[in-house]
Amino acid sequence: MEFLTLSQLLTADFVHYAPAVLQIVVINLLLGGDNAIAIAMACRSLPPQQRSAGVWIGTGLGIVLRFAMVYVIGFLLAIPYMHVAAGLLLAWIGMQLLRDDGAGGEAHAAADEAAGAEALWRTVALILFADFAMSLDNGLATAAVAETLPAASRTAIVLAGLAVGAPAIALGSAVMLRVLERFPLVTWFGAGLLGCIAAQMLLDDPHVAQLLRQSVDALGDNAIDVRFARLLLSFVVAALVLFVPFVQRLRWRRWRTG
Repeated sequence: MEFLTLSQLLTADFVHYAPAVLQIVVINLLLGGDNAIAIAMACRSLPPQQRSAGVWIGTGLGIVLRFAMVYVIGFLLAIPYMHVAAGLLLAWIGMQLLRDDGAGGEAHAAADEAAGAEALWRTVALILFADFAMSLDNGLATAAVAETLPAASRTAIVLAGLAVGAPAIALGSAVMLRVLERFPLVTWFGAGLLGCIAAQMLLDDPHVAQLLRQSVDALGDNAIDVRFARLLLSFVVAALVLFVPFVQRLRWRRWRTG
């Protein structure tokens, strides 16, 4: 009888909080697409036998990171130029992923087991950095949902929502990884996308947005539209993310050929 009563209470709680769990799942799926791309790009530089491990470890630790960010998002966003730091970090990660895609393949092929483990954890670290940079808006949206929940059950519900969405992100990363293996040039498109996301993060900072608006106003006579200026900045950051590794790759090839 007591077991039946407990089951009914648990079922009632699940039905009551299911919409909140569903909201958190949808938020992470909608805002987690760029995370899946970053995971796939990072794991592409790993040996084939380590790629699945990289995807699942990176996804799992990323969920833990996003769970923690829900509770510290207010503190993080209060730090001056936090979006600028996140944007620059993501741009740097995009460059690193392209650099690894260049000279990393032959190095991984000749690596021993210890070097392979080191490469795996280096890849996981890149994934965590990317998750941190791209999860500010994700954490803010999830925290908004969490604020509507009772304090006693908030932690369990948030964790459940993040955990339910994790397999979808991992599956998306695995599919994207297959696409990158078959069409290597897509890696450059992904890096450019990360550059655009980095630019958007820069523009989300109020100081950068104000500076951009002042620069546009200084031109006078509506010489340039603010929306066009934002688009131009996105293009410049994305081009920079692609240009730096491209130059590094050319120099590396010239060094190899003597």
